[in-house]
Amino acid sequence: NSSSDSIIFSLRMPVFGSRKKKSDEFNCRIFTLDAELHFTIEATTKGSTIFSLVCQTIGLREYWYFGLKFIDITSHELNWLQLNRTIISESIEISSNSNSLKTLDSHNTTDNFNPHLLRSPPTSVSTLSLPSATNNSSRQCSKVTIELYLAVKFCPEDITYELIQDITRRLFYLQVKQDILNMNIYCPPDTAAHLASLSLQAKFGDYEQIESSSESVNLENEALLPLTCFQKIELSRSDWFARIIALWRTHALLTREEAEMSYLKHAQDLDMFGLSFFEISKMHGAQRSASQQKQTMKSTDQQQEQLDQSTIAPELWLGIDSLGIRFYKKNKLRPEVFFSWCDVKSVTAHDKKVILNLMTDKHATFAFYARKSSVSKEILDLALGNHELYMRRRQEQSIEIQQMRYFEEQQQKVIIHKSRKEADELKLEVSKWRVAEAAARENFLNITQHNQSVAISNATTHTQHNLASSSTRPTTVSPPPYRPIKKTQESNSTDERAHFLEKQHKQTQLALQLQDLKNVIQSKKIEEQQTSLDKAYEESVAIGENKYSTIQKAQSGTALRRMAMLQDL
Repeated sequence: NSSSDSIIFSLRMPVFGSRKKKSDEFNCRIFTLDAELHFTIEATTKGSTIFSLVCQTIGLREYWYFGLKFIDITSHELNWLQLNRTIISESIEISSNSNSLKTLDSHNTTDNFNPHLLRSPPTSVSTLSLPSATNNSSRQCSKVTIELYLAVKFCPEDITYELIQDITRRLFYLQVKQDILNMNIYCPPDTAAHLASLSLQAKFGDYEQIESSSESVNLENEALLPLTCFQKIELSRSDWFARIIALWRTHALLTREEAEMSYLKHAQDLDMFGLSFFEISKMHGAQRSASQQKQTMKSTDQQQEQLDQSTIAPELWLGIDSLGIRFYKKNKLRPEVFFSWCDVKSVTAHDKKVILNLMTDKHATFAFYARKSSVSKEILDLALGNHELYMRRRQEQSIEIQQMRYFEEQQQKVIIHKSRKEADELKLEVSKWRVAEAAARENFLNITQHNQSVAISNATTHTQHNLASSSTRPTTVSPPPYRPIKKTQESNSTDERAHFLEKQHKQTQLALQLQDLKNVIQSKKIEEQQTSLDKAYEESVAIGENKYSTIQKAQSGTALRRMAMLQDL
């Protein structure tokens, strides 16, 4: 099957004990972004067991980037599954077997996560039944079904270097693509068109091959652009598709892996890439002396209880990623204050309250409130996980990572060697044909010239004797003069030079087309439809700022100075 096809793996995994009752068994359906897994589990199965089964089934070894999500039965929102807890202890939505075939689109979920929005229905089924499993269909129907969703939980700092396995890069690519199309990551229209062209290259290959073959691609059936591109820009769908195809042509000869990695490299530069956002309410006066805290402890506790019981009005946005913690006031593109993980001493959470402690001073703390206690727990979970990965990246690589990297490098060498060998063989065949063609052409010209000279000399001879003698004597054709063919390293260097020039030409074409698209978008944009993020992005571009310069600006000054700025927000 092609990489775009979704596959159902139906596995009857004996992860439950034989002493359990039938009512304690569940059908567990786990959705990745391009596959669907089936397990039979018991109520006391821990999340770590299910997560390990998923990783083993799909061959995922870089498991630390991922997690499992479930739909909360009360809030109908997607929450992270706690791996150290049992399934029955989570407030997970349970459906009957008849209702378990619906996709996540049928749930009343939030806009922040919708794994099935861009998934095509499975085109093939792969079934694996283990001997210890039960295949009784009547028993199968009596079980209830729970649904879990494999998703990216933590992002690396440098996505192009840190991701090792091809399946990890593939899952990241599908996740980021979905987040951009679902508008969870802000992406300007011109960048969205560029990424759409890379996604087409990754799925279908070179446009020229599609155009020359009998197959046709209907772009109407492809999820290419966020919906806002059609709403905010006065361009028809056919105009958008024509622009995307023109960009697609510039990606010729890119493999699926190269196109997906190029997609991730460009997406990594987006301001909201890899960030988890939370609305928070600031607690004023969090940085005070110990004597002041003791004097006002009783009154503060009473105020906190009243505040916890009331609805908290969000004042700031909190952003957590692989680099640290950011605080936003005006929009989610420009952080006001940024603390790297090396600045953070600890993060604690109690009910809705979260406290951030810095390394510099024991009194350098900032307390804030989340919308509800489950959100504060998620903030704590993401902070601890990102901090752990941040510190691990600055240590010596583990044996496991070294082995994975070595194995992937050897595989890439084999692929590159094979492709180079095939290319060299093709070049050798072409050079042989060119040499043979040049020799044949030169031989033909020499024979033609010789025959012409013989004909002229024969025409000047008037005697029959000379004509007869010339007809009886065999005509000898002298071989062409020896001219050694220079096929040295000059041909290889010429080919490399030609390949470099062709690549440079495509990059120039791509840059010109993107600039032209930016100009068209600027002239065709609908002002009434522009959001605050659009305006903030245009302001940043106008003053020459980008994602990395805004982070550097928000990190300027000492940690105490930034803490004081945060208190004044």
